[in-house]
Amino acid sequence: MSRNVSLLWGSAVIGVALLNIADVLPDWTTIAAILTMPAMVALRIRKGRAQGNGC
Repeated sequence: MSRNVSLLWGSAVIGVALLNIADVLPDWTTIAAILTMPAMVALRIRKGRAQGNGC
C-alpha cells in the first residue's frame, strides 16, 4: 500500500472516530472503519495473485 493511501485511510478512521464521539455515527462504524485496512490489503493481494503478479 502506498503512503498516500495509508494516510488517507488513517485520516478517514480518525474522522469516523470523531463523528462517533460526537454521537453523529453509531458505535459500530469505528470498528468497521478500522477493519477496512486488512480487508483492502487482502483484496489487493488476492487481486495481484489473480493477475499473476505474485505477492
